[in-house]
Amino acid sequence: MKIKPITTARYILTKMTAADGDKYFRLSNNDNVMKYVTGYSLTREESDQMLQTFLEEYGDDTYLGRYLIEDKTGELIGAAKLDMVGSEIEIGYRILEEHWGRGVATEIARGLIDFAKNTLQSKNVIAYVNVNNAASIRVLEKSGMVNVEMIEDLDEVKYKFSCLPREAPSKETLLYIISGLTMLILLAFWREFLDGLTILKDFLTK
Repeated sequence: MKIKPITTARYILTKMTAADGDKYFRLSNNDNVMKYVTGYSLTREESDQMLQTFLEEYGDDTYLGRYLIEDKTGELIGAAKLDMVGSEIEIGYRILEEHWGRGVATEIARGLIDFAKNTLQSKNVIAYVNVNNAASIRVLEKSGMVNVEMIEDLDEVKYKFSCLPREAPSKETLLYIISGLTMLILLAFWREFLDGLTILKDFLTK
């Protein structure tokens, strides 16, 4: 299958190859860009190893994988990803610091969501974001995603964003909850009734 670039109004996303080591290192060798990825900038060796791992994950005959983001003149803007997580497609992005605050991440996120839904026919698109990454949280919200879960990993607390709202509880779950609440209320009334009988008994025996 021929993998064509993914395009948005201003940018072109081209799937990464082994020849993109220099460009990928520009993205990886920046503390601010990598703050919520590894927590620190990478050496060239670490960057090359990470790129190689990504390339081996999916191969070059699928749209899943890592992409370089460039503008129409070929200037490097950042990187993006499309990953399969169960039956859902996860999107992600990293933008070079000099391009922050220009709506790049929002345009890329919307473009990835649209591509995942319309071209890859994904029923749902998700993204994970560190709870402290306020800028990326705003990007996902502006892209139409909703926060559905907080996940506590060993080294990170993150939100899961989804294009689908949190699933409503099933009828059986609602009945279980209602039954439990009803039982708690009845127990509370029963305890008050027993306390009342004890008080009445004490009063009558005086």
